Amino acid sequence: MNKILFLVQNINLIPKLKEKKVDIFVFPLSFFCVGIPKTFTINQITEDNAYIFVNRILNSKDANKLNKLLHKLPNNIKGIIFDDIGVIKMLEDVKIHKILYNTHFTTNFESINHLFSYVDDIIISTDITEKQIDKIILKANKKISLFTFGLVPAMYSRRLLLTNDSLHYNKKYENPLMLQNGKKTFLAFENEYGTYLYHYPYYNGLRLLNKKCHFNFFYTPFMKDNDILDLLDQKLTNIKWDYGFLDTKTIYKLKDIKKEAK
Repeated sequence: MNKILFLVQNINLIPKLKEKKVDIFVFPLSFFCVGIPKTFTINQITEDNAYIFVNRILNSKDANKLNKLLHKLPNNIKGIIFDDIGVIKMLEDVKIHKILYNTHFTTNFESINHLFSYVDDIIISTDITEKQIDKIILKANKKISLFTFGLVPAMYSRRLLLTNDSLHYNKKYENPLMLQNGKKTFLAFENEYGTYLYHYPYYNGLRLLNKKCHFNFFYTPFMKDNDILDLLDQKLTNIKWDYGFLDTKTIYKLKDIKKEAK
């Protein structure tokens, strides 16, 4: 089986996760993450062979802060997962494992092979079918990594959308908040850096575990600890999930969306 990358929300769960053969723990970095309830400062990350996770849209001031931090990482930090290609420049002389998770943009092997000139690893998009994943695995210059289970990002705004909506319409503030748009459901979460919307339910790519890849990435914010442990045993009794686009191609044309709605 491939190595498992696992996004941490509860440090106390780590010993049990190790029993479930989780290989590498990924810690969302405080001040540099959105869409994730629990984040960690560098000083709070004491696990050996730890990775950090960064997914904020940064202004110049905060980009400079991140750049300084990346050049002072302790020895136990062995890697980083990030989505802003500007971070590549910051990491040029930083000797850690660099994983690009560009969410919706790494959908073909040509782009992926170009990006491999700058990073060590790429978590490819969940917007493609299993057949398209197999083609990328076959034609990529290096082993790629696969988003295997979790909430898939749909949108990110730097505005505090839940706060503003609550104030403007005099509604009870809820965070996180489930939103319904026609047949589609989203989970929204905000912190001081903006609002993140996820597709709901959880994306289930467990059938990708035996693909020839580098890492299988588990991204499980908002899940209960017991459900996480069950997930690693491939028991999904209490978890709502679907296969995303694994069996169905993404719809690109508006006329096709209208046909689907009828």
